[in-house]
Amino acid sequence: MQEGSGVKVLESWKQASWKLKTLVILGVLYLLYVLLGFLVAPGLVRDNAQQALEDLTGREVRIDEVKINPLALSATINGFAIHDEQTEVLAGFDHLYVNFQVSSLFRWAWYFDQVALDGLTVRARRNPDSVFNFDDVLTHIEAQVAAEPEAEASTDEEEGGLPNIAVGELALTNGDLRYTEAAGKKPHELVLPIAFTVNNFSTVAKGQDQNDYAIRLEGPDGGAFDWAGHFEFSPFLANGRLQVKRVDLVSLAQLGQEQVRFTVPSGELDFEAEYAFTHAPDTRLEIKEGLLALRNLAFQKPGEASPSIVLPNLELSGIGVDTLAQTLSIPEMEIAQPEINAVLEEAGVDLATLFLPPDPEEAEARKEQVKEKAQEAAERIKEAETLWKVTLDKIGITDSTIRFTDRTLSPAQTVALTKGDFTLTNLVVGEEAPFQWQGSATVADSGSLSHSGEGQLAPLSISSKASLAGLPLATFSPWLEHEMPLSLSSGLLGLEVSTQVSGDAPDINASGSATVQNMNVLENGRSLLKINQGALKGLSLSTANQQVQINEVSLTGLDALHQIDAQGRDASTRIAAGTRSSSTSANNDTDDNNAKPWQVAIKQVRLVGSQVRHEDLTVSPNFRIGLYQLSGVISNLNTRPGSKANLNLQAQIDRYAPFSVKGVIAPEPLYSDLTLSLKNYEMTSLTPFTGLYLGYQVEKGQLGVETGVDIENNHLQSKSDIRADQFYLGEKVESEEAVKVPIKLGLSVLRSRSGEIHLPVTMSGDLDDPSFSVTGMILKVLTNIVVKAATAPFSVLAGLTGGQSLEQIPFAPGSAEVNVDTSGSLEALAKVLDEKQELSIGLIGTTNGDDRVALAQKAIGTDIDGDGWNGIDLALEESSLRRKLKRRYESTTDSKVESLVGSPLPEDKDEADKLLAQAAWDAMVTSEAASITGQQLVELARMRSENAKAALVQQFGVAQSRVYLNESKVDGEVSGLTLTLGK
Repeated sequence: MQEGSGVKVLESWKQASWKLKTLVILGVLYLLYVLLGFLVAPGLVRDNAQQALEDLTGREVRIDEVKINPLALSATINGFAIHDEQTEVLAGFDHLYVNFQVSSLFRWAWYFDQVALDGLTVRARRNPDSVFNFDDVLTHIEAQVAAEPEAEASTDEEEGGLPNIAVGELALTNGDLRYTEAAGKKPHELVLPIAFTVNNFSTVAKGQDQNDYAIRLEGPDGGAFDWAGHFEFSPFLANGRLQVKRVDLVSLAQLGQEQVRFTVPSGELDFEAEYAFTHAPDTRLEIKEGLLALRNLAFQKPGEASPSIVLPNLELSGIGVDTLAQTLSIPEMEIAQPEINAVLEEAGVDLATLFLPPDPEEAEARKEQVKEKAQEAAERIKEAETLWKVTLDKIGITDSTIRFTDRTLSPAQTVALTKGDFTLTNLVVGEEAPFQWQGSATVADSGSLSHSGEGQLAPLSISSKASLAGLPLATFSPWLEHEMPLSLSSGLLGLEVSTQVSGDAPDINASGSATVQNMNVLENGRSLLKINQGALKGLSLSTANQQVQINEVSLTGLDALHQIDAQGRDASTRIAAGTRSSSTSANNDTDDNNAKPWQVAIKQVRLVGSQVRHEDLTVSPNFRIGLYQLSGVISNLNTRPGSKANLNLQAQIDRYAPFSVKGVIAPEPLYSDLTLSLKNYEMTSLTPFTGLYLGYQVEKGQLGVETGVDIENNHLQSKSDIRADQFYLGEKVESEEAVKVPIKLGLSVLRSRSGEIHLPVTMSGDLDDPSFSVTGMILKVLTNIVVKAATAPFSVLAGLTGGQSLEQIPFAPGSAEVNVDTSGSLEALAKVLDEKQELSIGLIGTTNGDDRVALAQKAIGTDIDGDGWNGIDLALEESSLRRKLKRRYESTTDSKVESLVGSPLPEDKDEADKLLAQAAWDAMVTSEAASITGQQLVELARMRSENAKAALVQQFGVAQSRVYLNESKVDGEVSGLTLTLGK
């Protein structure tokens, strides 16, 4: 039956016409095509594609399902994935749909009605040492390409053309890009949803209604990336609009968290711009009407309570870029309420390190790279050869805050610049163009700062003006205290400065003025320097000439204290001992010594109503002295060697004693020609020194000094006229350093009838001698004068008698009578006592060997000739007296007078007789002198002092109470009187 049926079919086929046969064959082929397309091809495609991709990538590839619709010429691939051990999927998608159009056969182009990709995922991961999870895939592909023989290039490729491909709709939905940063300690993942559509895509299209695209990526926290436009391939061009909205920068920053030293706790980004890209004839990218906005962006250093940088709102509008012309223009940049918090630690300012890698070696390498690029950029700007021209029409910053915290201090200190406003216009990098700026701010809560200026970058030329008023100096006291034992308790600073910066160096020229009010500098809590009003006028500075000139420094109400503490240290020594020092500063000092010194010139320093006080705590009681109501002018101060300054200062020492200094001084080489004057200084203030060196307090007295001080070639020459009026010492003070002399007597010797002590003092010395001290020399000279007056008063008093010393007054030997010579000496003594009203005189009658001889001669003469004896010379001329002399000798000695003469007598009898009489006289005088009793001598001495006092009192009017008779002395140095002084 079946066989018969088959025969019938075969017969029918044979009998059928060719048209019917053709239709049947086509139907069978179509049915076969459908069956193969639906049932066979999907499996083959899936298996072959999966194997080919595995061979290409070296990874496991999964394709869940392939569907082919041969009727619609479409294909669908479901569940594609390239396996990855770290991210599970390196790349994959859920569904891919491709719809091919048969009309392509007639268009000479590959035309697809639709290409739709759903659920695309691409996952990249960066591991330590910058190893990515797809590196092995790239390496595997490169190895395969290198192993394959080169294929002959197609004609199209040789000609550089693109295949003619067109797609009616190219779409991606539900896609995402995933990037995992795992190079650090903790992995961070960023997921970006992505979708896009391209309408009427064509590789050869020229119409504006073709190749339009729209791409959208969504951020992990609501941000969106929209990119829409049009492109063409031959030549390639693209234009459109790019828009980024509400991009969360926190997630993006986490990817680079291991590369920098900060975190981003908040921040959003907006960006939009129109662009146009062309590849021919020149590659060119143009961006127009660009807008970049940052909101609530913060950079925070880990471990800090507040961010280091906060940008609540930053907006750049109208951005334009032309890569062919190499121009970047920004019409306006607005920054509102930015905050910068800089922290200084032992390692330096943290802002300088926030953007460096945490790894120290990487950080150093980054620093070097930045330095090189900065140097290159600086050189280009300097030579006006910048590669790009950058124009910023306006930069505006409002209500800014900059805080600086110094944690090297304990406790940490913060100073802030607040309410900062700044506007910069027409800043151009790359060509000569002037820019301008102005700004204002509040410094340290109350200081008012304003500034403005103009200039250009190439060649560099900037002019600026700045004004600062009411800056509280106490704010900066902690930094001063950190460096030295000083502090600032009060003070307001004001500045007016104009500067000009130009040239390659660059050279800086500045001019201006400064003021300070109520400044108080403390040393260890005690006021060291106060200034009620201070002003610096006419300042000019030039770095090229290394010169500083000041027209006037005015100080009103200056109060300076110089104290020598109980350890003998002055203020400069204490400050130097408490000042921080380092080997670095020492090295810098060495370098500075080799540099050209700066020249500083001050035309005038004016002092008004000021005071300078000195305290010496090394003596007891403490010594204090001050220059009050100090006023005057110091002019022509200049550090240039050989320059001389003029001084004209007046003051009141301790508020009552007029003081002045006038003359010329120079620091290098040291020179002075000064005149100093002091009047009516109360000497009771000198008790600490009189007690120490003289052993007595000062009872009263006023001091006056006129001094000339000349210094030239480092040699000091000084002449002083010192006058002490009514200077008297009081109670005794125990001091081991006090001179052991009757100091009060010495002062009485020096004191005039009117109560004044006048001491002309001359000093000279070599200042290069390390042992030389001006203060020490003054004390030494004054002490020597007083000591000499106390120990050798009569040598001092000799000045009142024309140089005659009255310490000893001679009498005629053997006589107590006041003769003419003695009377003259007594008269001179009376004049001294009249001048020195405080002195009393002690008279000591004295005798010596001459008196014994005189008394012996008188006794022998009286025995021989009674009251008529006129001396041996006359007696020798009379023969009777010669006989008496010889007889007396022979009767008292039982010896012949001839025995006294050893040589032969002269032949002349008269001459021989005179010789024998003289020998007898000499022998008797010697014998008689030896027999004079002490009582006789004491009586002679007493009579001398009595007669002298009587003459002083009765003849010369000296008060008898001022003349004392002291105990007589025999066998002394003088035949007469020895005087002593008393007070």
